[in-house]
Amino acid sequence: METDPPWTTEGLTAALGADAALASGLLARRPARVFGASEAELVATLRSTGQPPSTWLELDLDGLLLARACLRHDAAALRVLDGELLGAVATALRRRAAGDDVDEALQLLRSRLLLGDAPKLVQYSGRGPLGAFLRIAGSHVLSNLRPAVPNRASGDELAALPDATELESKLVRKDQQERFRAVFREAVEALTARERSLLRLSLLDGLSIDDIAPMYGAHRASVARWLSAARARLSAITRARLAVALELPEDDVDRLLHSVQNGFELSLSRALREP
Repeated sequence: METDPPWTTEGLTAALGADAALASGLLARRPARVFGASEAELVATLRSTGQPPSTWLELDLDGLLLARACLRHDAAALRVLDGELLGAVATALRRRAAGDDVDEALQLLRSRLLLGDAPKLVQYSGRGPLGAFLRIAGSHVLSNLRPAVPNRASGDELAALPDATELESKLVRKDQQERFRAVFREAVEALTARERSLLRLSLLDGLSIDDIAPMYGAHRASVARWLSAARARLSAITRARLAVALELPEDDVDRLLHSVQNGFELSLSRALREP
């Protein structure tokens, strides 16, 4: 097994061009695994991200060095990618799709990450964990394997919509159940693209606010507000449209949804699986 080269303050300072403070900060954040990267190679990797040096201490150094090593087809780095990171991606995707679809998506994802004239892993800039970057990429690949069919028959549409069994048990008549499902899909579609994306990242991909914020170049507090507003707007749209569709007062709809909040959350999660 190759031994990773030592890093020193002097070596990092020289590679950086005499920025001793940044050199000390990088040395303090040296990952446990650097996959053979020297001080000069670390600095070259950081410069290749296009991020200003003032942000380098905030980047995921571990993920950056792993990604660059994978692009060099370093055997140790590829073992980590396959055994740790893509395994976690597979676990997340299996909550959304059958095993065969997930296996196919992972094969395509790995190929796109590492091969071709523009491997996708080159796009990883260290803003946010590498694992989050891979989960989002895997989610997109899986969605593209199962494109939406716009004009499906009523029975098929219901099968693909929320499985909110508890909620629907409260809606006694079959036509009420169908109206609920149709209304919920319409409410999701009424959201903005950013609102749907935020809810997908949070509910389907299981990402935290800290994971999502770097993807939008925003502060975590801003993302928290956006996510809260998206949830509130979806709830308001659903309540208003459901009151009309079921011919119930909004107070009755509120009581119904409050009594089955878990089913409502499950409905939201599953409705968002539509690409």
